[in-house]
Amino acid sequence: MKRKKILLLVLAVLVVLFTVMPVGTNRFKVEASEAYQGMNSESGTVTAADVNLRTGPATTYDIICKLKKNLKVTIIGKMGDWYAVYISSSGNVGAISSQYVKVEKTNVADAGKATADVNKKAASAKTVKATAPTAAIVTKVKDISQEEQALLDFVNKERKGKGLKALEFDAELVKIARLKANDMKDNNYFSHTSKLYGSPFDMMKKYGIKFSAAGENIAGNQNFEKAVKAWLKDNENNLFNEKFTHTGIGVVDSPAYGKIFVQMFIKKA
Repeated sequence: MKRKKILLLVLAVLVVLFTVMPVGTNRFKVEASEAYQGMNSESGTVTAADVNLRTGPATTYDIICKLKKNLKVTIIGKMGDWYAVYISSSGNVGAISSQYVKVEKTNVADAGKATADVNKKAASAKTVKATAPTAAIVTKVKDISQEEQALLDFVNKERKGKGLKALEFDAELVKIARLKANDMKDNNYFSHTSKLYGSPFDMMKKYGIKFSAAGENIAGNQNFEKAVKAWLKDNENNLFNEKFTHTGIGVVDSPAYGKIFVQMFIKKA
């Protein structure tokens, strides 16, 4: 039980943060977050000397400390080619490139999946316990705008071309995506991280969304077709992630871009 609490805390701490970028005028922007994948707790060994433990999954993130060769780490998540790890000897939590870690074994009993029921002491963002929406709510999504539906239809057409299953609207995720889109417009920023809501993963957990994988796409463009086509230029984009099953879409008018588009993705836990 103690180990499980530690892993839940670690997962909450390691939510990826993205740099806030000010909104400019007459520019089109598009950005997609890497999907966070919760995974079973696994033991790993650092395979090189002085490997950097960073605050996020890229070399642009700050270095927390350097790890010695043969140091044992606990792997509790993955984003792209980076592992989220917990160092029991120091209590540090961070990201390390997977090329410097040898995975040794899996402890199935200690699954480290991100859930809404996280420890409130987590340093990443304020979260609250909440109950996930019932199936009845999810299957009766109301008040979907014509533009939101058109965007989803366009996305699902592209997924079908790749042999992937169609995404379904989730009522709560739609609400969250709309809140995020309005927040970006009202507070004049273009980023995955909101000063009010935190990262998209923080936001999902705050509103009771339970997931084992999640991601977010944002865009500033004149219409949804141009926004989606911009997302499609990235072959690793969330649109083609076969793990995702449900989505939420928010669209608002923007004086800077014409429109702001937010699409959130999850695989339900």
